[in-house]
Amino acid sequence: MLFVLFFLSNVGFFIFEKLHLPGMMGEIVFGIIAANLVIAGLGGWNLLEQIGIVVQTPTSEGSEGYNVLMLFSELGIIFLLFTVGLETRVSDLLKVGRTAMLTALFGIAVPFTLGLLLVFFVGGSTISTLFIATVLITTSAGVAAHVLRHLNVSNSPEGKIIMSAAIISEILTLIILAVISGLAVGDTSPTGIVLTIAKALIFVVLALIVCLFVMPRIHDYINRHRGKEHPDWTMLFVGIGVCFALAILADAIGLSVIVGAYFAGMMFADNAKEWNLIREIEPLKEFFMTFFFISVGIRVILSDLMSLEVLAFAFAISAIAILAKYFACSAGAKLGDRSLKRESLNLIGWGMVPKAEVVMVIATIGVMTGALDPVVFSCVVIMAIAATAVSHLMMEIGFHKKYGREGFKTAEGL
Repeated sequence: MLFVLFFLSNVGFFIFEKLHLPGMMGEIVFGIIAANLVIAGLGGWNLLEQIGIVVQTPTSEGSEGYNVLMLFSELGIIFLLFTVGLETRVSDLLKVGRTAMLTALFGIAVPFTLGLLLVFFVGGSTISTLFIATVLITTSAGVAAHVLRHLNVSNSPEGKIIMSAAIISEILTLIILAVISGLAVGDTSPTGIVLTIAKALIFVVLALIVCLFVMPRIHDYINRHRGKEHPDWTMLFVGIGVCFALAILADAIGLSVIVGAYFAGMMFADNAKEWNLIREIEPLKEFFMTFFFISVGIRVILSDLMSLEVLAFAFAISAIAILAKYFACSAGAKLGDRSLKRESLNLIGWGMVPKAEVVMVIATIGVMTGALDPVVFSCVVIMAIAATAVSHLMMEIGFHKKYGREGFKTAEGL
């Protein structure tokens, strides 16, 4: 069962990479195909049924194969956020400029507010409203970095602003998620809300204190006592141990495990290159993430999207996720640096639109906690694919127009 899904996922990844699109989109799309393709001529043959996967619904339990897939998927989520944390150094965040900060803040405030208003208008519980608003504010730093590297514009002024703003956006989104996920499984009374917010803030502040003041001492101690004969993977074991410990701690106090995994990664970020942690963790992350993305796809039931009301909702959240994010980030960048021209503002705006890993994680947590309906989950997945595809296309057109097909360095004569 796992082999079939692994093979299918990698075929999707390969095809989309050849099309210069994020490979994870191919994994999700092939998951959607596997879940929804029924061959009538073969007696209603369906791949998932043949390999023993029955997806869990609000009214029925999933099969044993589905539970195994979800275990691998959850490990993929933890390793993903740990890796994202490894690439986020607190020292770099302290150097972020005004333009990137305002770009991130506007890109969060506007879509979040519009998302709240939309769900309030169509009707929904408080928790589901917050989850939907949160998925609309995310920016995938990973996808943005992938596109910027592909176009050879990572070192362009716009590229630097996009990456700084995307990282800030991811951190703020995870802090918001820490609060919302705590509310989803905890007390939603005024006292409970205040307590959840307090726990999230204390957890984040303590993690940042460890990053800034404790880890440098631990780094010096380890390097003094670790002989040259010890391979890099010994530090990988330490990192994974801390990752799972903080994930368990976050879960124990009512926050999401991914918050603990992310800040565990941040604790090692300053020394990740020296200890080769990113290189060592990459195979583990890629292996388990394969199952996460295809599990996202198999939860999408296309027949649920066939009503006009559902299609209208999917279109509305897609419009907010794409257009509101684009205009808000462009406005924030302009406010931060009045000298930026329209062309640069367009590039920054589109660069902040892609949604991939984190939005899928948030939506998955929403479904698992019962905060999001499976139909809404399907709408969110379609929105994320649309936003990523549109962003990729507009960034490619815009950067090629400004810097040419050879990228920033060639355009600057370097």
